[in-house]
Amino acid sequence: MVNSILLEALNEVFKPLGFRKKSANWYRVTGDLYCVVSVQESSWDESCYVNIGFAPAVKVKAGWLPESKCLVRFRLDAITSISREGLDLLSGEVVEVRGEGGLRVDIVEKVASPVARAVNSIESIHDLKSLLRTSVSDQVFIHREIRDELLAEG
Repeated sequence: MVNSILLEALNEVFKPLGFRKKSANWYRVTGDLYCVVSVQESSWDESCYVNIGFAPAVKVKAGWLPESKCLVRFRLDAITSISREGLDLLSGEVVEVRGEGGLRVDIVEKVASPVARAVNSIESIHDLKSLLRTSVSDQVFIHREIRDELLAEG
């Protein structure tokens, strides 16, 4: 249930920003960078995860690259503007407490919109470098192919 509400909320926020939808993923190429936001269902319970990936646009064939193939990847909880309350909305238990309508509004406000604010203006490696330094915790996978460029000072 949380998964379907989250998918609706992400679609509402990401479609107007020019992201295309493929299954449970929203993706686009802006400038010289590709971005994908992906929803993953938990294998253990009703909760779900939001994964974010970036790759140089030249790595993307036919406009699509799954998050697992991106050179920079992190989960929603690595974005410093996402509150604990926002993360808790993705657990299966909140539907019974809040109801579908209230949960959807909260997910848009506390999950989808902050993710969109974090990734929307990222168009270059320089922008991504800035995002990683100012708005994302250290819980990030950075492929060795791009690591030196992103971690260099300056």
